[in-house]
Amino acid sequence: MCTNMNELSRVVADYRSMKAMKEQLEAEVKSLEYEIIGYMDSNHKLTEVGSDFTIKLSICERRTVDTKRLEADLGSLAEYQRISQYRRLYVK
Repeated sequence: MCTNMNELSRVVADYRSMKAMKEQLEAEVKSLEYEIIGYMDSNHKLTEVGSDFTIKLSICERRTVDTKRLEADLGSLAEYQRISQYRRLYVK
């Protein structure tokens, strides 16, 4: 835990550095995912098994409710809402 401004500055610098590395890695992982999906699509496959891996490509679906349209049709939805609180860290 930081006890003074110098320690906090060092921790923030480390945080920024690690966050930048994380974002770079996430971009590289996403690029590799596109490569794998491209292979699967170009070979018309949904499953591929190698010597040390198994790939399965599937279509997923997520349904959401259009609350703006629902409120326009039915009025306020306030009594049906659940509100939760959490802490969020912003570092610039």
